[in-house]
Amino acid sequence: MRHLLIQMREMQLEEIKTEIEKNGGKALVAPGDVTDPTSIERAFEKIEREWATPDMIVANAGVAHWVKTTEMKLKEAHQTVDVNLMGLINTVQLALPRMINNGGGHIVGIASAASYRGIPNLAVYSATKAGIVRYLEGVRVENNAKGIAVTTICPGFIKTPMVTDKDIPKGTPLPFIMDVEKSTKKIIKIIEHKRSQHTYPLPMAILGKIGLILPNSMYDKVIIPFARWWFFR
Repeated sequence: MRHLLIQMREMQLEEIKTEIEKNGGKALVAPGDVTDPTSIERAFEKIEREWATPDMIVANAGVAHWVKTTEMKLKEAHQTVDVNLMGLINTVQLALPRMINNGGGHIVGIASAASYRGIPNLAVYSATKAGIVRYLEGVRVENNAKGIAVTTICPGFIKTPMVTDKDIPKGTPLPFIMDVEKSTKKIIKIIEHKRSQHTYPLPMAILGKIGLILPNSMYDKVIIPFARWWFFR
């Protein structure tokens, strides 16, 4: 039986646990705060007491503040880094030795298509997602021989509260936005195939890869006029 640790809100986990059990499966809820290594350690210990060392973790905790950098409070910036980047690092660092001692495992980290370039209104968010990509890349190449598979997933916009709530500036473009169900099916396929890194939907992947090879001068010619229009309209 595969043991899976997914980071989500406790209430959501309880609802999913009930649904899994109704369908004949088994589930265990182990709440934790990804910004607190001690909390994560307790969650792992609970899982190990009840079941065994997880064969897979899906590190998916994240927050986003859609705000200009000049208006972003330091508290918001620190929270974004602590949850998105350090929360994932805390989880993976505590999972790795367990998985290696258990013969291997699969680490899945959810980054973002925003990791390719700095995005206006999402500068700190973009930085954390880029950090996740580079961190997981290092973990992958370092630990492959130890039986550790690493998958980095970079979704585009998905219809979750993070991109549809009232805090997003009115009229914010959300190109190629996907439904949660369709996105979830895509993530499952990526995990099953143990891709090292995958961006979706395809148009976002193409734009991201083009963005990576564009020199700053060309990128700025496209983005700066848009940002000026966006911020001062």
